[in-house]
Amino acid sequence: MTLSRRAFLAAGAAALSLPAIGRINAAEAKAVRIGTVFPSKTGPSFVRASVNDFIGDGGRMGAMLAESQLGGVAEANGLQLKLLTATSPTVEAAVRAGERLVETGDICALVGGIGDGQAHELAKIAAKAKIPFFNVGETDDALRGAGCSRYVFHVEASDAMYLDAMAMVALAQGQKKWHVVTDTTRRGKAMLARLKTAAGKVGATVVGETAVPAALSIYYDDVDRMKDTEADLVMVLLQAFDQFSFILQMEEAGIKVPVSSFPHTITQTRDFIAAARYRLPTLNPRLRVALWETTNPAPDAHAFNELIRAQWGEGADPTAWSSYHAIKIVLESVMATGSTEAEALIDHLEKPDTAFDALKGTKLSFRPWDHQLRQPLYTVAIDQDAEWSRMDLDSRINVAKLDGSLPSGEAGADPQAWLDSLGDVGEGTCGA
Repeated sequence: MTLSRRAFLAAGAAALSLPAIGRINAAEAKAVRIGTVFPSKTGPSFVRASVNDFIGDGGRMGAMLAESQLGGVAEANGLQLKLLTATSPTVEAAVRAGERLVETGDICALVGGIGDGQAHELAKIAAKAKIPFFNVGETDDALRGAGCSRYVFHVEASDAMYLDAMAMVALAQGQKKWHVVTDTTRRGKAMLARLKTAAGKVGATVVGETAVPAALSIYYDDVDRMKDTEADLVMVLLQAFDQFSFILQMEEAGIKVPVSSFPHTITQTRDFIAAARYRLPTLNPRLRVALWETTNPAPDAHAFNELIRAQWGEGADPTAWSSYHAIKIVLESVMATGSTEAEALIDHLEKPDTAFDALKGTKLSFRPWDHQLRQPLYTVAIDQDAEWSRMDLDSRINVAKLDGSLPSGEAGADPQAWLDSLGDVGEGTCGA
């Protein structure tokens, strides 16, 4: 049984109907203690200099909204929702925070994974403590697949899902010949291989490849070798800030081939989009893929977005959506099982008929083989000419707007199969 869509429209105002087996008597109230670990701002910033300050704050906003909006619903069902928050500006800080939460916080779940490398470390901590960890900010397929932990669940979409979505967008625009730019890291090589799988799904061909060291900054020789490419689209799969340098040098070299760039979590924020518009006047991708979009006009999605705006004066970045719903999923699972024990929660989350309302138009469920949340993704159209002011909320929102969603079409009678067109299909159970 899932929480009403109206549950977050007024704190504590919505009632929740659960089967008798799942209801907890108010006289036996249980504490649902959830640890959250998010990066914090490092100080004043300007969009031209830094766009990384806000990604953790989005997660914190979503978590705080969940606590305030869902706390009343929890109390009405004999529970006490309690968030324990920690900040993690670095991976080392995330490790300290995660270890402290599991050792002294008596938590039943851990939520985090925003920021380079943090999800990998928090996943290890959760597995050692034998509690579920909900990844809300890391796309790396290495956390999923064959080596996945049964204690880790992914609300953030995977590399494979985003690459399939990029392929679908390219196909819709008639772009079937791709030149792919990756870095030479383990992950860069894996992304190249997975993009070739995505190309096969849509009948596209990789006609050129460029691999560069990560964080190199100077790519002119590699860009020069791309001038004669036969591609009708350049797929740039570099890390977020390497994308800026590489695409800018493509512009300077006079390359006119349209660009599609990989949607790392930070690149989906309005601040990154604004920085990309400023630095890449010609080749800035006009259509991007995103986990969540703050201009979504659907009534339930709009209500969520408006709550974020009203409370913090910010648009709802994807990490706000993912963190809110990670906490919502934990609470619903406790209510459905009557337990905060890890084994009961994991068994519930892996059941084929367990599904959650996450404001995306269809019920979402976790794949048993990689613990990835099946879900639609969005396409976001960039307005290259819209006025931008960091001091004006409307202008920050208006640099982009919802274009559509993927997969295309309707969910039909088998929404799981429809959603599985994004991402990897496997067998068995994660961590078994």
